[in-house]
Amino acid sequence: MSIADGLKIAFDVHLSGDLERAEEFYRAILRASPGNPMAATLLGLIRSQRTMVRQSKHKALSLLRSRGFQPATVIDVGAQTGTPPLYEVFPDAHHVLIEPVAENEPALQALCGQLRSAEYHIAAVARRDGTVSLAVSEDRLYSSIVAEAVAKAVAGASPSSLPDRRTVPAVSLDCLCASRGHAGPMLVKIDVDGLELEVLAGAATLMRPDAVFAIEATVAGGDARLLPIVDAMAASGFQVWDIVDPLYRSGDERMWQVDLVMVHRDGPYAAL
Repeated sequence: MSIADGLKIAFDVHLSGDLERAEEFYRAILRASPGNPMAATLLGLIRSQRTMVRQSKHKALSLLRSRGFQPATVIDVGAQTGTPPLYEVFPDAHHVLIEPVAENEPALQALCGQLRSAEYHIAAVARRDGTVSLAVSEDRLYSSIVAEAVAKAVAGASPSSLPDRRTVPAVSLDCLCASRGHAGPMLVKIDVDGLELEVLAGAATLMRPDAVFAIEATVAGGDARLLPIVDAMAASGFQVWDIVDPLYRSGDERMWQVDLVMVHRDGPYAAL
């Protein structure tokens, strides 16, 4: 077989997603043709792909599953139109999708129809049940609870300067899980663009040793939330198990946010 034929076979295997076999082919080509530029380049690409996969939420949750984590309930706080890694890794769990932007309801309805066991709630998650003021982006992809002082200032602004601000129902995870009888172990994913600590303040009953949390946290800017989240979770016995899904700002390429995967220090996964 010629080097060119071997490269074609290796590349076809690479495209199929079988990185292990593709690496074997590329290494064989490099043994037969030391320094072959195409084989060396594609071998480097495999290393990059592995790094990207390892830094993903999907991979971190898969590793926890392989170490025995099998949640009965998966709670997606800030579901938007769905979070595929949650139900791809844990298809047999009961999925609770919570999203405050009503325009996303049709997508959540459809998703619940596809999952084995699921429910959705159009509500924000806060430290207690009630209502909150919600600011929503024009594309409906992002939303965040408006703090009371900010809400009052916005209320006095001219209509042309107002964001899409609306009043929506709010639920606490403690009350929701108690009323619905959701069972543990639980996986709780939190993506709320700023008020993670408010969500956690209403989730005291979920802070159990067999639980796992995946929390989005900013690491740059004046409102960087990584350390406050780590401190708040540490007070409940949780520690960082993995850091995944890094996001870099487009303007200056500085790391902007990550997802923290957190487990209880006395739980079954801390030492794994």
